[in-house]
Amino acid sequence: MKKFAIGFSFLLVTGAVLQAQDLKKAKIAYTLAMVKPEKLEEAKIEIDKLMTDEKTNKQAESYLLKMQLYSKMAANEALLAKYPTADMEAYAALKKYLELEPNEEKLKADRFDGVNNVYNTFFQQGVKLYKAEDWAKSFDKFKNMAAMGDLLIARKWSTSPFDTTSYLYAAATAQNAKLEPEAVQYYSKLAEIKVNGKDYEGVYEYLTKYYLNNPNDEQFKKYIGLAKEVYPNNTLWKDIEFEYTKKNTDLASFVKKFDADDAATTLTSEAYFDYGNYFANDDKIKNLPEDQRGQYNKKAQYAFEKAYSKDTTNGIAAYNAGVTAYTNFESVAQTARDIKGTTADVKVKKTAANKQAFEAADQSIVWLEKSHRSLSAKTTRTNLEKGLLKKSVDLLYNVYEYKRDMSRGVSPKDYDAYDAKLNYYNGLHGKD
Repeated sequence: MKKFAIGFSFLLVTGAVLQAQDLKKAKIAYTLAMVKPEKLEEAKIEIDKLMTDEKTNKQAESYLLKMQLYSKMAANEALLAKYPTADMEAYAALKKYLELEPNEEKLKADRFDGVNNVYNTFFQQGVKLYKAEDWAKSFDKFKNMAAMGDLLIARKWSTSPFDTTSYLYAAATAQNAKLEPEAVQYYSKLAEIKVNGKDYEGVYEYLTKYYLNNPNDEQFKKYIGLAKEVYPNNTLWKDIEFEYTKKNTDLASFVKKFDADDAATTLTSEAYFDYGNYFANDDKIKNLPEDQRGQYNKKAQYAFEKAYSKDTTNGIAAYNAGVTAYTNFESVAQTARDIKGTTADVKVKKTAANKQAFEAADQSIVWLEKSHRSLSAKTTRTNLEKGLLKKSVDLLYNVYEYKRDMSRGVSPKDYDAYDAKLNYYNGLHGKD
């Protein structure tokens, strides 16, 4: 029994000595490579042996050495081209080392040798791929850079509270690569720390528009709230918030919201304008039977009128009120024209219909002329405003032609007045 015990002890000692010798040999090779970079590949051979040997591939120091060497190889363009996974292998080795030696004793003793190389290589390669517009591969680099940055902060190896640069690059490259969930992941972290300044508005725009198109009430409210808090003067948030409400609210609830907002007298000209567009153009209303759309056309006209009353330079709002009234005029005028016959009952119906058409015509004239005055008063106009100015002239011509013709043989005085107006707008036709 004694002989066996002594022999076993001898074997154990011999194994430990061999492990120490292998590790020492790899360390010497690494140290030489630090002096002579051309020796990096030779050092790699020795360190790779450590990682394939069961005696040494579970030792923290082996992984530390691998991280240090591979980080140097990754920082060398020629060697990274030859060993394209060197940066990832260095990062993986660092994580394994920390798992085996959480107190970082040997890393601290080596003054964190290699750590910055891992981080910087991810950044440099990410930028290189970014410039080449290889978005997916660039994202992979910046994703790892962000993870590495988180590690530096968590381990208190960095005094920065957050690695804004890596997260911004990761988010932007994910966005360009059409990796939306990944872009949201990184942009959301930036929004949650309330990044601000002229370069970061896009962070909040991306998140709010993402949840506009991928509805989630909790997340949308969270990021639209942050957007308004960080950039309170950006009017885009109101537009996005309105669109979200419009898309995700049924018609009856939306009408109630408008009525409540209107009663509260807190709506801006822009808000009334948005409501007007909803009542005039939303598919929920357009898809209704014609006899049900009238009430919403009235709300649209009312909203546009309120928008103009709050901002009389908004000729587009006045035009929209006018064209909404004009659409109603055309409808009731056609109804009157369709009434045929000479009986007393028919005449009563036709008279009532003509009266209704006249009133609708008058209403459209009021708002189209306000639009014409407002748009004419502008010294510079957008292409849209130029187009609407011309259309207001055309519509006013049509309405006055109708009123003139309806006055023929009934009231010569009215006929002449409407004819003069018709000729006035006819003279403006084709002019800016």
